[in-house]
Amino acid sequence: MTARSAVHVYVVSKDGTRRKWLEPGDDVPDWARLDDRNLEGADGDSAAGGPSGVASGQVAEPSRSGKGSGTEAWRTFAESKGVGVGSDMSRDDIIAACEQAGVVSSEG
Repeated sequence: MTARSAVHVYVVSKDGTRRKWLEPGDDVPDWARLDDRNLEGADGDSAAGGPSGVASGQVAEPSRSGKGSGTEAWRTFAESKGVGVGSDMSRDDIIAACEQAGVVSSEG
């Protein structure tokens, strides 16, 4: 059975040579790896959540400035996306790690 995306997601291959936007219901390419929460049928039904389009249980990307842009918000987001973060990492270090992992855009 082919995995299908449950949410809008931008996937990048591990080596960075392949990139693709997926919409809900799109087949997930074999080179792309998605967290189970981003796949249809992961819990017996679609993982897509409420009206915001963010699947239930997922953490939305924090702001890069102002309210909600602190280190802990970014740490929680990174960990929810499977990005390894150390306890000594600054907010900017965590954002850079998220960019490198392809879970956020470098354009902000």
